[in-house]
Amino acid sequence: DLAGEQALAPGTNLGADPIGSALRADAEPTLDGLVEVASLARDRGVLGVVVDATAVHDLGASDVQELAYAAAVGAAYLRALVAAGLSVDEAAGLVEFRLAATDEQFPTIAKLRASRRLWARILEVSGAEDDTMRLHAVTSRPMMTKYDPWVNMLRTTVAAFAAGVGGADSI
Repeated sequence: DLAGEQALAPGTNLGADPIGSALRADAEPTLDGLVEVASLARDRGVLGVVVDATAVHDLGASDVQELAYAAAVGAAYLRALVAAGLSVDEAAGLVEFRLAATDEQFPTIAKLRASRRLWARILEVSGAEDDTMRLHAVTSRPMMTKYDPWVNMLRTTVAAFAAGVGGADSI
């Protein structure tokens, strides 16, 4: 038992992201363990799956490529969980998205808003009744400079502001 007998805090995410993990490790992606972690999370009343698009952002993906990755991986996870017997709404309720927020304020706002529209459309086509998306924004690692912390503070401030305006649930 992952959590023992203690209750997990609301908003906890067990963080299963087999495709993102494989991408970061330069390995062949599989969905091994996804259903087991999601079932454990459902039983505990917490989130279980992360679609971490920062994996491609950190490799140099554009905003559009990051959105495409998030939509494709989110759909793959949704299919796997539904195939394992969860309803579309149950499966979608276990998923959280993680996108990068950069110091390019308006493109970041647009990207986060577009991600919500994409996910809502995927859920609509899948027959879900609820189109809620949990969105976590992470300040971009590639935008940071190695030698100037003051510039990094300015960049992360703009990125955090853009993430908030763009509709991120957490930053």
